[in-house]
Amino acid sequence: MKVSVVIPTYNDEGTIVATVESALAQRFEGKFEVIVVNDGSTDGTRAELAKFGDRIRVLDQENRGVSAARNAGIQAATGEYVALLDADDTWTGDKLAKTVPVLDRNPACVAVFSNVVGVDGAGREVWYFVAPEFRRSPTLDEMLNLSWPYLPSAVVIRRDTLLAIGGFSEEFKAEHWGCEDVFFMMMVRERGEILYVPETLVRYRCRDFHAHFANRLRNRRFEMDSVEAFREFERRFEANFIFARLMLEHFGARGRKHATWAIDTVARDLIGVGLMAMHQDDRAFARRCYLAAIRHRPLTLKTYCRLAWAMLPGKAARTLSPMFPPGLRRSLSGPPVLEERPQ
Repeated sequence: MKVSVVIPTYNDEGTIVATVESALAQRFEGKFEVIVVNDGSTDGTRAELAKFGDRIRVLDQENRGVSAARNAGIQAATGEYVALLDADDTWTGDKLAKTVPVLDRNPACVAVFSNVVGVDGAGREVWYFVAPEFRRSPTLDEMLNLSWPYLPSAVVIRRDTLLAIGGFSEEFKAEHWGCEDVFFMMMVRERGEILYVPETLVRYRCRDFHAHFANRLRNRRFEMDSVEAFREFERRFEANFIFARLMLEHFGARGRKHATWAIDTVARDLIGVGLMAMHQDDRAFARRCYLAAIRHRPLTLKTYCRLAWAMLPGKAARTLSPMFPPGLRRSLSGPPVLEERPQ
């Protein structure tokens, strides 16, 4: 077997069929298999997968998170190479044909990656994931100093490399979101070169990204009337702390820049939640968010200003608010502006 395609899925009944079909439709001369790891889905994902019959292998497991799901697929893989594909992305028909030969020709290369196009809800191509300055093969030092734009669905890796690094860290659990792939690619780069293929071979549903991020911020309903409840809410940011610790443990001082970025991201997200709460006139929850952000990043003056504004009675704030410029009002009262991807 030349390539094993590994697709982790959890409650993706609306997208999994298109994802699997894009893998099966590869115009590739070598043999490849498609392994889908159903990570305890509770919707109709399993039924959708059953429609493919023996064209794919389906592994069922309890919900343990994307790291554990990918690792289960890697362990079951029989291919020389593993091509990762997330359950809400799709490939172009020549994805494997354009990437696998690069690995064949370059024994020192342990992985390849390509560009990705973001697609909105109307199917329009809205941005490219890999900006021009990153369209090349990075050194490990560059990856440790910059946020290099990898997307798992764009990566094909030697299976022996995956086994050597132990796959994805399973410290990242089902309740965590993000960071596991960044640390993973650092580990891969330690084993050898990662070459860039100058093609756009993946379509990424960016509307799903924004919905996921917005849900992470909104928490849907702010009913945090106790310290214990707020601590439970804060657990959604644990992935960043795990990532920061792993970077420092594995890379020492060289990992400090990414560790700092991870903690800064937690503080920024908590501020975003606070602004969302302010927009919903839940000043008590906003105060908890700002205090938590200050705990992680105590030298950010603007957070103290937002905290002071949240401590004002609502009536007083509404009286004073018209005196401020629109930008300042939004900065104090929300909602946050979600960061867009670059064009």
